[in-house]
Amino acid sequence: MSQNPEIDPQRWEEYDSDTKLYDLGRIKVIGRTEQRFRTVLVDTKQYPFGKKRTKKRHIRYAIIENLAFNLSPSALYEFYHGRQTLENFFKESKNPFNSGKMPSQRFRANEAYLQFVVIAYNCYFWFKKNFSHQPGRITIWKPPAKD
Repeated sequence: MSQNPEIDPQRWEEYDSDTKLYDLGRIKVIGRTEQRFRTVLVDTKQYPFGKKRTKKRHIRYAIIENLAFNLSPSALYEFYHGRQTLENFFKESKNPFNSGKMPSQRFRANEAYLQFVVIAYNCYFWFKKNFSHQPGRITIWKPPAKD
């Protein structure tokens, strides 16, 4: 941020036990423009999944918006968090399932196509999770011990 705003530790708003929000208000974010954007800082904890990491880590980012209506920081977080989840689905589904280009000009046909893509996506990850080989967990062949 171009202004280096002062952050008061007492003004952090707790969204849930793992997420805190800080409303900076409207500030100048980009140095080349005079327009001010509303900025909300997000500090969230991410817990390890599986045995790859042992420590939780903090993820810190900013939500920068210029909406015509005013939302509370928690409502703004919920709005963009839901949008982020949907955008991740479309990003992941574009490559393996070729849903980047819709097959028809008709809305209902594209709706049915996307429903099939979602079913295929869920089946793919279910099979990947339950049936793919996970190193170190299952050993099919064990060489004989040398005496």
